[in-house]
Amino acid sequence: MDKEIKVEVIRNEPVKPSTPTPNHLRSYRFSLVDQILPVYHTPVVLFYSSSNPSTDEPHTIASQTSQLLRKSLSQTLTKFPQFAGRIRENLSVECNDEGADFIEARINTPLSKILKKPDSETIKLLIPKSNATKYEVAAACMLAVQANFFECGGIAIGVCLSHKLADASTLCTFINSWAETTSESGIKFEIPQLDSSSLFPPHDSLASRQSPVEVEESAVTRLVFDASRIAALKSKVGSAMVKNPTRVEAVMALIWKCGMEAKRSSSGRDHHCSSVMYESVNIRKRLVPNLPENSVGNLAWTYAVKIEPENEIELQELVSLHRKAIGEFIESCEERLRWEATCRHTSEMNDFIKSGDIDTFMSTSWCRFPYYEVNFGWGKPIWVCMATVPAKNLVFLIDTKDGDGIEAWLALSAEEMTFFERNQELLAFASLNPSAI
Repeated sequence: MDKEIKVEVIRNEPVKPSTPTPNHLRSYRFSLVDQILPVYHTPVVLFYSSSNPSTDEPHTIASQTSQLLRKSLSQTLTKFPQFAGRIRENLSVECNDEGADFIEARINTPLSKILKKPDSETIKLLIPKSNATKYEVAAACMLAVQANFFECGGIAIGVCLSHKLADASTLCTFINSWAETTSESGIKFEIPQLDSSSLFPPHDSLASRQSPVEVEESAVTRLVFDASRIAALKSKVGSAMVKNPTRVEAVMALIWKCGMEAKRSSSGRDHHCSSVMYESVNIRKRLVPNLPENSVGNLAWTYAVKIEPENEIELQELVSLHRKAIGEFIESCEERLRWEATCRHTSEMNDFIKSGDIDTFMSTSWCRFPYYEVNFGWGKPIWVCMATVPAKNLVFLIDTKDGDGIEAWLALSAEEMTFFERNQELLAFASLNPSAI
């Protein structure tokens, strides 16, 4: 019988910036996007086969590596003083150098045990505080890190960063900057500090808004689409309207269709009801002038793709609707981020989510963000994943290690998931939770 996986916390202490934050940088003003976003820490875990190839005693290596990570994190925080601060109402972060949480933990199992059959509940053990999506954690700190050392010498770095300050791109930029500082590789990640509050001014009426994300009880599944199956799927969903669909368009359309069908089967309905998919998009290259890709902040927004199916749902139609919706978003991106438009958008989204008559999904894609380039000095990660899927009907996409495939995580109700995972059209293109190594 396999022994239970246990996490032993060796050290839990704050890490402060290595030099005090100058007075002129001690207040980080929220943008309108920051204000609207819920209180939530985005969690990611990066797995490495070994942190040190030496033959030293494993606990000695873990202690030395942990000390190196704490030192480099302290140095990195001087470039990101807002990540070591604390929220003041819903208007700003006081960059008071209180620091980030750093946890050193030891795991009583080899890394391969987790990677051979990934399980979301086990992966949660590898991030700081398993309730990292709760409001109390967000109030305590902006950034929390957990360095997990396995008995085989493997290591997993769990990072939770407040979504009030950072989108997926910024999270990736921060981790790469920290890794570069740790490895002293000489590769410099430029950090364009952007005053996003000047682009999207905050609104005083939102000063008291602190909307926590409560983790919903749900069933979570993991799907892997390799390059050959994605090529076949793209060929199937292409049409005269969209001759060359992207990887993300093809995979998202299939998951959305199978999700709608699972909801229909679970509810016992004899028809499909209306559905909307809210997709997140990086706006750095959508603004005029363009912003650098590694600009720091929340520089993403959502747009809606809606369908009112009369009969069977066609994948080609879903892809065409997506392409049309993203085109309309790009044409009016800056207008949609003005106060009145954001109010309408968030109100409509909340109404859809609460409605029992509309199947509502949300999606986010981390594809093409260089998470697999994060090298702390002991090689690139062998696997990267989001540690939790915080809400039902949320789809999360990330590249596979080779950069050509896509890994998808999805949360549904337990009953819906039983239908979803048996969908033969889905299983023709996706592998259900294969080994990550």
